Amino acid sequence: MNIAFVGCGFVAAYYGDTLLNHPELRPLAVFDISPSRMSAFSKRYNIPIAASYQAILDNPDIDLIVNLTPPASHVEISRAALLAGKHVYSEKPLALEPAGAKELIALATKQNRLLAVAPCNFLGGSMQTLARLVRENVVGIPRLIYAEIDDGPIHQLPHSTWISSSGVIWPAETEFRVGCVWEHAAYEVGFLTSIFGPVASVTSFAHTLVTDKMKEIAPQDLGPDFCAALLPFRSGVIARLTIGTVARRNRSMTITGDKGILHIPEIWDYEAPVQFTLSRGSKADPASPLLLVTPRTTPERAVDSLGVPMPMAERGIQVDMLADAPRHYPKANRMDMCLGLAELAAAIRENRRPRMAADHAFHVYEILQALHDSVAAPGYREITSDFLPIEPMPPLQTAASNCTISW
Repeated sequence: MNIAFVGCGFVAAYYGDTLLNHPELRPLAVFDISPSRMSAFSKRYNIPIAASYQAILDNPDIDLIVNLTPPASHVEISRAALLAGKHVYSEKPLALEPAGAKELIALATKQNRLLAVAPCNFLGGSMQTLARLVRENVVGIPRLIYAEIDDGPIHQLPHSTWISSSGVIWPAETEFRVGCVWEHAAYEVGFLTSIFGPVASVTSFAHTLVTDKMKEIAPQDLGPDFCAALLPFRSGVIARLTIGTVARRNRSMTITGDKGILHIPEIWDYEAPVQFTLSRGSKADPASPLLLVTPRTTPERAVDSLGVPMPMAERGIQVDMLADAPRHYPKANRMDMCLGLAELAAAIRENRRPRMAADHAFHVYEILQALHDSVAAPGYREITSDFLPIEPMPPLQTAASNCTISW
């Protein structure tokens, strides 16, 4: 699949760093309004420079445009690509306003072109394995999910020294203006909706706790750095979502059901372990080929100096991803950003519905909009959009072992 990158900012290097995982993706051109950024990206990843964005649009050999421009430009860039007959993969969000998002979805349908929106982490090996275990009923009926994406007090860290592989400094001002909801919430919401289906409503509170992150930004112009929300799904499960850039780093997910509990410690790691333990009081035997390990023996319980039994560590089963070959990742995390491009390219070749379809992207967008709106007006909002079920990725090879539960 012939692709072109439009936008060579900080996130673009995350895509460039993972291109080697997908030799079927052939980058023919790159363009950015900054000649220096464009030149550095082109040199780093050996991708030809386009004379202009219009030159990319006019190139009949380019099938798919990867829109990595700032969020305010997403609609303009994606619209032009669709009108030129190109398929589009856009960085999040699809748009900054509902009208723009709906326009792009309608235009993609009219042009008979596919439109997909990042993030693609729900397609990663660990998240797909987590989803498979839910489908295989190891937790019984899922009741409650704790989804966390706190990234630590970024404003206190030396973010001015964060430089991408292609030499771009982390865009602190943009990140702080946009806020944690638009920047991070989709990583949790995208996965949850992909497995549990549409959300019925959002009850949320979002706020800016630290108002002096940068002297260049007035307090009223800062995006939220904390958000807490309850998301009841139409399927019956309820998620508690916490997002922020103040609290200690915690990017985990815990799914609790009648029979057991599933946990993944890092949703930005495509090879993170998936852990399972029985729910308290449950005697169920989890029937899943992923959880078959050597029968465990119960260790002798230790006692203290008075002969009182000591608390025992909770035991569980850990599932690890087995890579058939070394994977290429950015230096910051083990996320394959090009996995979404490869999935969209496969859908185009196979003439099928993509797993990262536009109707799902809009549902995620509507949830994020509700979260962001709670900055001005905390409270309850109904979610009205819907999407077709998402086909799971092919199962990956895994290995299970007994483990001690530490969460």
